[in-house]
Amino acid sequence: MIRAISTKVMGALCAAFVAVHIALGLLSLDMVSSTWPVLLAMAIYLAAVGVVLRPSPGRLSLRSTVFVLVAVTALTVLVTGVLPTDKWPGYASWHLAATYTLLVAVNVRGQVLLSWIGVLLSVILNTLWASQTTMGFVGGLLLNIATVGWVTVSTGIGHLLRTNDRKVGQYRADAEAAADWFAAEQALHVARTKWLEHVRQVAAPALDQIADPDHGITQSDRLEYQLAEAQFRDEIRGRVLATAQVVEAARNARQRGVTVQLLDDRRENLTPRMLAVVTERVVSILDQARTGTVTARARPQGGELAVTIYAAPENPDEATFVEFTDGSPEP
Repeated sequence: MIRAISTKVMGALCAAFVAVHIALGLLSLDMVSSTWPVLLAMAIYLAAVGVVLRPSPGRLSLRSTVFVLVAVTALTVLVTGVLPTDKWPGYASWHLAATYTLLVAVNVRGQVLLSWIGVLLSVILNTLWASQTTMGFVGGLLLNIATVGWVTVSTGIGHLLRTNDRKVGQYRADAEAAADWFAAEQALHVARTKWLEHVRQVAAPALDQIADPDHGITQSDRLEYQLAEAQFRDEIRGRVLATAQVVEAARNARQRGVTVQLLDDRRENLTPRMLAVVTERVVSILDQARTGTVTARARPQGGELAVTIYAAPENPDEATFVEFTDGSPEP
């Protein structure tokens, strides 16, 4: 289906053509030898129009296309079988316009090759019928000029519109890619700005003291510098584990002499529920630690374990090891 032609527009155009064709056929019933084949052909025509205009994603399905081709063949055989053979049929040959209307719709909806197969069937049937009348073989060929012409025009226009659709799709994809790139750059810029501001807030007091030649650095100052450096290390190496609560608990534990290591080998965020449970457990272990080492590690994704916490005090018998799996946030 060509995106440049909406289904509503195609439906409105086809409805107008169908109404005219049916009206012409009904007004010309006095020219045919029997009316029921014409009425049956009209019913088949309406059914085929309903099939070809039925909304569906992509191009017209093969089953629907075959049905339309069968309908084209049927209504051609039915109408030509009751047309006069000794004179020009006039509007009684409304099936010609009905045929190219259906075939143009099939063509526009993406079944170009099958629409031309339908044209070939129509040309053969109408030419064979006309050859047995006073119109002759040449007159039969002339009957098909409109069908061939309209399907040719629709094929050309369809090619141009499909090319336009592809270009529009490419332009849209390029625009979306550019927008995504710009958004990513903006997000990175915001993240960098936020990080620099955070670094400034944490490190600026210490740096001012270090840069001040009149300030004597005390042991308390040195501890504060070490705590600031450890906080930055936690936030960089611990990433997903370095929540505000964990960073604060790690700082307090280091002030008591505990060695704290936060390591993120996962490189992907934990689920909110998992992160909340892990944060609570890490903070609890850090608050209880008085000596030794506490190591919290986010494990690589794809393994059985998601997070492990190991607390190793000076007494090995009091060591704590906690595991969290990806399947459940409970240890």
